Amino acid sequence: MLRLIALFIVLPMMAAAQCVGPSFIDDLSTADRAALNARAAATPFGTGLEWTAQRDGVTITIVGTMHLPDPRHEVLRAVMRRPLSQADLLLVEATLDDQTDLQRYMADNPDLLAITTGPTLPERLDEATWDAIRQAAADRSIPSFMAAKMQPWFLTMTLALPPCAMLAMAQGGAGLDTLLMQDAADLGVPTAPLEPWQDTFALLSGGTFDEQMAALQMALIDADDQNALIVALTEFYFAGMTAHSWHIAGFTHQLLSDDIDKATFDAQMVQMEQDLLVTRNRNWIPVIEAAAAEHDRIVAAFGAAHLIGQDGVLALLDQNGWVVTPRDAF
Repeated sequence: MLRLIALFIVLPMMAAAQCVGPSFIDDLSTADRAALNARAAATPFGTGLEWTAQRDGVTITIVGTMHLPDPRHEVLRAVMRRPLSQADLLLVEATLDDQTDLQRYMADNPDLLAITTGPTLPERLDEATWDAIRQAAADRSIPSFMAAKMQPWFLTMTLALPPCAMLAMAQGGAGLDTLLMQDAADLGVPTAPLEPWQDTFALLSGGTFDEQMAALQMALIDADDQNALIVALTEFYFAGMTAHSWHIAGFTHQLLSDDIDKATFDAQMVQMEQDLLVTRNRNWIPVIEAAAAEHDRIVAAFGAAHLIGQDGVLALLDQNGWVVTPRDAF
């Protein structure tokens, strides 16, 4: 159950959009800030968004991304134009075709996203909890009648995005991954996925209905707090402080329900990191190396959190004999 709550905290970090206002960093104590800095400093490959991996005459340009719109993406997009124009292949988490297939799959299976039979959410929840959910949905321009029939895992994910991010999406902006895929298409560079979209969908929608309901109730976060978290995350990201962007999640327990004790939250964050990052990183390495056997110049673009740590993509490539070096993107 709490893995879903951890995802509620982490998903905005992987899909932040431009929000303005106070930063969550300002709410941290001096001791917590020092602990965050120490944890980030101890993280291998903890800074930098753009890297190069080379082995046996093959060059892979690697860029850490955010998945939702922000006008500041244009800087790194411009930097990536040259390596992308020289590439034989672009690797991403999910191609545009994958995204279309996922949308088609959800349209063909409406019960995955919506409660089609049985009691709706307000019929299952106490009045105060439903009022909080209804208001959170309204802040994101989601009518209450729609929220009432959302599957709890899907509603939890939806509410994980602060209102400012929802607005950017509604206005049709694109994340860096999508921008790079659009550029690849213009340049005639083929795009391939690092993993089947079905695997990611299963990860995000997992858990029993009752577990999802409990997570939804416990993981409601004030919109102002979410906004402050996104401000901190984007500041770190565009400063190339990727480890800070990830490790700040460990200091967000204060934003959750008092029913969630710190020790349990920390344990579930570890498990979530294993599921969302470590396992997927290890699964991606054979895909990257198979691509390298067929192509001399590759660009790989994926969420920045996958870059860092001893189990990050960069460290795993380094362990496999690739020479991994930072590029001067900023």
